Amino acid sequence: MSEDEVKTFPGFTAGRTRFAHLPEAFFTQVLGVVDDLAELKAILYTFWRLSQGRGDVRYLRLTDALLDLQFLDTLTPVREQQEACAREAFRRAVQHGVLLEIDVQHQGKGERWFFLNSPKGREALARIRAGDYEGLAHRPDEILQATPQPRPNIFRLYEQYVGVITASISEELRQAERDFPEDWLRDAFQLAVAKGKPHWPYIRAILNNWAKNGKENSPQD
Repeated sequence: MSEDEVKTFPGFTAGRTRFAHLPEAFFTQVLGVVDDLAELKAILYTFWRLSQGRGDVRYLRLTDALLDLQFLDTLTPVREQQEACAREAFRRAVQHGVLLEIDVQHQGKGERWFFLNSPKGREALARIRAGDYEGLAHRPDEILQATPQPRPNIFRLYEQYVGVITASISEELRQAERDFPEDWLRDAFQLAVAKGKPHWPYIRAILNNWAKNGKENSPQD
C-alpha cells in the first residue's frame, strides 16, 4: 500500500461526545490474552454496542453484528469473507474468556447472543439458563446452549493468589502460559500459597524445577 492509500483519522469532533467506557482489566488483562486483531475489534465493538443499550441485561446478537457493514468492513474489505471472519473473531473472544455466549431459539430461528464476562453478564446468563427472561429485549423460545464458565487462566490465578497484574509482569505471564500446562500453573500457584510464598519469582522457580526434573519427581518446596 502506497502512502497515498493509507487511511487516516480526521480527529475527534468538538461538542458533546458519547463515550464507551472500558474497565481497567481490559488494559491489564484482556490485552494480555488477545492475540488477534479481528478478535480485538470484535471485543471493542461489543463494548461499544452494549454501551448504547439500556437496562441491566445487555447483550449483543450475532445477527445484529453481521448486519453492521461498517463493523464488517473493519475486519476485511472482502465481502465474501466478512461473515466467517466475524464469527471467528467472536469465537476467539469467547475462547479467551472475554465474552460469554448462549445459543437460543427466537421466533423460530437459532440465534447466538454474547455477554461480557462480567458480574452482570454472568448473572444474566445464569438467569436465562434458569428460565428467567425478565429484562430481555428478546424473549427466547428455547435455550439451546450456554457457554460453560471459562476455566481459570494464568492472569486470573495471579490476581487470585498474588495480586494486581502490572504491565511489567504481563509478558512473563503470557510466556509462562505458553510454556507450561494449565494444571501445572494452577498447582504451582497453590503450592506457593501453601508455603507462604505467593510471589511470582517463587512460582516461576517451581515451574522451572518441574520442567527440569519432572513434576512428580520434584520435592514440593
